[in-house]
Amino acid sequence: MKKLWYLLKEMLFLIKKHKAYFFAPILIILVFLAFLVFYIGPSVIISFIYAGI
Repeated sequence: MKKLWYLLKEMLFLIKKHKAYFFAPILIILVFLAFLVFYIGPSVIISFIYAGI
């Protein structure tokens, strides 16, 4: 879990340093999808991807 927090802090630091604020929503969406896959299970997410939603 420490590595995950370290990666998140590094990504936020790079976004601030290079003023690439358009990456922030992409990062939030990726974290949300990772949370869903980890807690709900990949089968639920895959069904939405194939449905095109």
